[in-house]
Amino acid sequence: MVKDFVAVFAHPRLTSDAYGTAISRYFDSGIPVPIVIFADPTGREIPGTRLSPSKAPIRSEYLKNAKKALDAFRAGAKPDELKKVWKRIGAAVSAREEGEAAGAAIATLQKIRSEFPEKNPIRGGIDEYLERVEKEEAAGYLELAESDLGPDGDLETGIATLFAMQRDFPGLPSSIKATAKLESIAKDASKAEPYKAAKREHDAWVALHAADAMARAGKVKEATAAWKKVVTDFEDSEAAAEAEDRDPDDYKPER
Repeated sequence: MVKDFVAVFAHPRLTSDAYGTAISRYFDSGIPVPIVIFADPTGREIPGTRLSPSKAPIRSEYLKNAKKALDAFRAGAKPDELKKVWKRIGAAVSAREEGEAAGAAIATLQKIRSEFPEKNPIRGGIDEYLERVEKEEAAGYLELAESDLGPDGDLETGIATLFAMQRDFPGLPSSIKATAKLESIAKDASKAEPYKAAKREHDAWVALHAADAMARAGKVKEATAAWKKVVTDFEDSEAAAEAEDRDPDDYKPER
């Protein structure tokens, strides 16, 4: 019974195979030993579900306690319903970590988060994940942008970084600050030329990402037309070069 929970809840990074037992390594008395844990799709350990080798003899007691912990973590949600939610969360986290549609993944997680009340463990797990992304990634990009916007920096690169933050970290604190800075720059006539160039590049990436989203949704014919439009509308841009290399066959379902 509890093994089924492992198959659903174990984060791929913590498993030898996506359907196996969740295994991680912790230091116990200075010696690294494998410890069985349950984790949510963001990689956060579910409290009360850890089994260390020293407790292995009382396996039946552990399974009973782990089942109680998992029931508590579900916060009343039915297992089948939660499987669907966690599948959505896991897909978004995996896509982002693999470099696919980073901004769309963040937006998906924020949408799922809004479906749960405060203090709900699912919402809490997403909050912790987004806080890590903000602290470990988005905040650093904002610092780089601010440095390039300074007197000794590269203005166009700084503006481009702000636009990239809008695309890759939508809704996060640093992205909101980036948007405010872009609004201020847009009003500065002395920065009109680099702003216009960076905005064009940004629009090209947005169009490319929209086309890619169509392809992932199975609308390959529409995506192919959209890729061609990116190439035509944003000639000489990096996004146009990528759009030109897109192969519709890569997005067609395998038979």
